[in-house]
Amino acid sequence: MNLNIKNSIIIAQKEFADDLWSPRFLSLLTIFTLILFSFSYRSTGENTSFLEMGFVNVAQIIAVFLPLLGITLGFDRIVKEKRNASLNVLLTQPIYRDNIIAGKVLGAMITLVLIIFVSMSASIGTMIFVSGIQITAEELIRIFIFTIINYLYLSVFLMLGIFISTISKNAINSLCYGICIWLILCVVFGSFALVISTMYTGQSLLDLGNNYQAMEINAQLQKLTPVHYYSELVIGHPCMTWGGFSKNDLDSICGIFDPNYSVGQWLKEYSVEIIVIISTILILFVMSFVSFLKQDITN
Repeated sequence: MNLNIKNSIIIAQKEFADDLWSPRFLSLLTIFTLILFSFSYRSTGENTSFLEMGFVNVAQIIAVFLPLLGITLGFDRIVKEKRNASLNVLLTQPIYRDNIIAGKVLGAMITLVLIIFVSMSASIGTMIFVSGIQITAEELIRIFIFTIINYLYLSVFLMLGIFISTISKNAINSLCYGICIWLILCVVFGSFALVISTMYTGQSLLDLGNNYQAMEINAQLQKLTPVHYYSELVIGHPCMTWGGFSKNDLDSICGIFDPNYSVGQWLKEYSVEIIVIISTILILFVMSFVSFLKQDITN
């Protein structure tokens, strides 16, 4: 392995520059900003607290639909280079494979930072201006942490898209695989977990609310999807996927926007969830890295 940081940074700059001028980047930025703004603005006139202005609704949309943004950014990051043989040309330069994959990942993650930062700033700034609500320093800190959570969560799917791109033969296959994985993890996984828990316990779906064992099994199954950890961090319980449910603990912290607990208490309560998300990103990066280094790209 010959990881040269300078070469990786040069490739990352090129990837970021290409993304900035691509129609895909402008489309993703516009979509993400409109989603954040529309679902938050609906509650502007209904609440006096800035933290009550629709952030839970926004989190629901982000948890289920916005992973497609990460997959879209990453699905052709590697495979397009293999298909047009530009990797062979690039490798004739004093640049190694590990420089290429590291630079492409870094460039994609910088693009994702820009999309989330600009969209969050634009939507929240407009909400503050329109509503006239005063925002406190603590609320600003919680919103900043919420932004970081969104970035980490979408980075999981960005890295997933890049990994799929390294093992796929063409961009169409890569995109199809990514969409299928998104549907399973973010859309229907809650329903699958619900069915499995009821089959295991023999409890009727109509009476599931009284079955503690089924709820416990469901809660454990939810840990197999990144949505669980995002949901825990934002709203305090893992039931954002369609058809999903979980047992409610009245004494637990209801996510980052729970004003009854400090940010420090929230961080202590959900440190494991943060570690799991970061570890997932790193694992997917290592998988992409190793897969790319072992591939035959001479054809």
